[in-house]
Amino acid sequence: MRKLPLIVFFLLLLMTISNCIVSYNRTKRCLESELDQALALTIKDKGYERMKQDSIKAYQLLASPSVESKVLTIGDPTFQHHIKTEALRPKAFIAYHITPTDEDFDVKMEGQAAYSMAFVWSESNQRLSFWLSLAAFFFLLLSIRRREPAVMTSPVLPAHLTPMQEQLMDMFMKAPDHRLTKQEICDALWPKKDNAVETLYTTIRRLRNELQGSSGWEIESERGKSYVLKRRHNS
Repeated sequence: MRKLPLIVFFLLLLMTISNCIVSYNRTKRCLESELDQALALTIKDKGYERMKQDSIKAYQLLASPSVESKVLTIGDPTFQHHIKTEALRPKAFIAYHITPTDEDFDVKMEGQAAYSMAFVWSESNQRLSFWLSLAAFFFLLLSIRRREPAVMTSPVLPAHLTPMQEQLMDMFMKAPDHRLTKQEICDALWPKKDNAVETLYTTIRRLRNELQGSSGWEIESERGKSYVLKRRHNS
C-alpha cells in the first residue's frame, strides 16, 4: 500500500514539530528560571537595600523631574556569575523598575536577558527531533519513489494474423501502458486516409476475435477514445 509511507511521513512530521516546540518551551522556561535564581542569589550576596539604593542613585542621576517612573538595566557581574548557562551570561542584566512615591521610591527588580529565538533553539535539545525528521524524510522518499512499470510479456499470438494486425499488436506492446488512441492508430496504419474510423473499428474487431481463446490477452475500449491491451482476467 503506497499510501502507508506517506501517512507515516505526516505522523512523524507532526511528532517532529511537536517535539521541537516542547523542547523549545522547556528550554525557555529553564533560562527564565536561571535568571530568577541568579537574581535571588545576587540579592542574597549584596543585600536588597544596597541594590535598591544603588538603583535609586542611578535613577536620580538619569531621570528628569517630569519622569515619574523609569526602567534601568544594569549588567551586574555578580548576577551574571550566578547564571549557570555560560552563553547566557553576557546577555543577562538586572532590570530595575523604579517609581517615585510620596515618601520614597518603589523599586522592583527583575532578571532579564536579551536573547533571541535562535539562541533558545540552539540551547534546546533537538536530537530526538533530528532523528524523527530523518525518519520522516525516509518515509517521504518511499512514498514518492516511482514504482517500476509492470513488464508485460509478449503475448503468444495466433499464427494467422495479418501483417496489419501484427503491426497493430507491435504498436500496443511498445506504447506506454500499452495504450493507443484512435488517432494514433489511424495515423500509423492509414496515414493517407482522411476518415479511417470504420476501418479502425473493423481491424480492432477482427483482432479481438483472433486474440480470443488461448492467447490470454484482450483489447479494451476506454471511453471511446483509446484502446488498451490487457491480460485477460480469467487467464
